[in-house]
Amino acid sequence: MKAYPKYKDSGISWIGQIPEHWEKVYLSQISKEHFISNKNVHHQNLLSLSYGRIVRKDINKTDGLLPSNFDGYQIVEPNNTVLRLTDLQNDQRSLRTGLVKEEGIVTSAYLCLQPTNKANPKYFHLQLHVNDIHKVFYGMGGGLRQSLNFEGMKYLPMIIPPTAEQEQIVRWIESKTLKIDTYVAERERVSYAF
Repeated sequence: MKAYPKYKDSGISWIGQIPEHWEKVYLSQISKEHFISNKNVHHQNLLSLSYGRIVRKDINKTDGLLPSNFDGYQIVEPNNTVLRLTDLQNDQRSLRTGLVKEEGIVTSAYLCLQPTNKANPKYFHLQLHVNDIHKVFYGMGGGLRQSLNFEGMKYLPMIIPPTAEQEQIVRWIESKTLKIDTYVAERERVSYAF
């Protein structure tokens, strides 16, 4: 990543300084809640948020906690970000964000967000993921189950570089992540060989 000539305070303690030309905006300025009911659609590609990833589940599986029908589920589309923002007081270890890569259905208990054209979907998700890692959501929820919805999150501060820089950041992070994943896979392969 490159150095910039001028920086300014982001106003977010755990972020600190940002390049002067980057913007600090609210979540609601760069995204909207995305909700399409599965009622009367009966989409069959069941997805779930698991350890920070959106994974497929078998809709025909008879064990587990699946409902008798999926009318109460919502349809998600590629480049949506899904957040599980329930039971914030009980579980502070889970990863609560996932980037959707294929159309499918998820429980309506998840919050689904669609970034505007001002935010690269992968960059948008990564920024929410970093908020998740820093446990920012835990002080925001309310109610008996300490949950959070779009209304409660709309003033979450977000840092937005110009679109081209968002794309550069995403490419850089993906290249580093690929190296790490390759290293971990190789170490596991070597460990299993012995």
